[in-house]
Amino acid sequence: MYTQARVDYSAANEYIQAHYNISQYFHHNDCIETIHDGRRLQESCHNEREMLKENSPMPKTQIIWSERDSVQQCYLPELERTINKLFPEKIIHLSFWNPMMRGESLEISRQRDQLLHTPTANIASLVHIDTDVGAYDSIEEILAIIDNNRVQNDSLASSSSVIEDVTDDIVSGRKRFAILNFWRNTGETPVTQAPLSIYSSRYDGDVAFPDAAPNVEDSKWYMFPNATRDEVIVFYQYDRERDQPSDLWHCAIEVEEKESDSVHRRKSFDIRALIVFDDEVSDNNDRFSPERTRPVLSFEESCCFCDKQAA
Repeated sequence: MYTQARVDYSAANEYIQAHYNISQYFHHNDCIETIHDGRRLQESCHNEREMLKENSPMPKTQIIWSERDSVQQCYLPELERTINKLFPEKIIHLSFWNPMMRGESLEISRQRDQLLHTPTANIASLVHIDTDVGAYDSIEEILAIIDNNRVQNDSLASSSSVIEDVTDDIVSGRKRFAILNFWRNTGETPVTQAPLSIYSSRYDGDVAFPDAAPNVEDSKWYMFPNATRDEVIVFYQYDRERDQPSDLWHCAIEVEEKESDSVHRRKSFDIRALIVFDDEVSDNNDRFSPERTRPVLSFEESCCFCDKQAA
């Protein structure tokens, strides 16, 4: 155990109740949880890839996080190297999308400001996952969102749309795809206030979200204490392969700080990656099969629900 913190599951429970008619998916709406040290987990589980910290020194060219061009030119090449290090499998497509600057003093930016500048938002203190992939009716719906929020990278993504690039591979070719989140401290000092915490979900048997709730005895919360500017935290948000733990719920938590003369508010940057592998997923391991559990809400109804939750 590293520390304890209050975790708010209320928004997650509301989302799952509305979309899947499952009451109290998490046992509590709000409770004190034990938070474990993710660095120690990584030291003891060298082959685990669901959640880890990578050393990633800031590039010599200063990144201007508020400018999308700067992120594209100076940061994405570093993330591509990280992905190639983590995944020896052959990758046939890679797209980065949904860049976000977060901070305790930031607010949600206006839509018209987001074409050239990185969107902003406050810290996310409620438990959530970024993308409920199985809830979408078709892969085209997901890829359209990625297209609309994409930051162009140079190596494994063509200038055409993501829909044009990979729809046939995923639908007809049954290619494995995954979504990862890359989270980085952009402040001058290590993160001590409102750090990111990640829930490593474990299930009983050959099931995953939303078909079963996590086993509370085997699932654990982790954080990476005092994350610096030269580290990037990488964690799964989805993998088409059922046997890869990937629906990692997460949030900012409040932890007790040691007495200090100064308080450093958290500043962070996160961006997501869609990775398509040159691997075919088998029938019995496919989470994106046509027979997957679907939400009771339509795509439009779900968008309205999520917008209201975020307001």
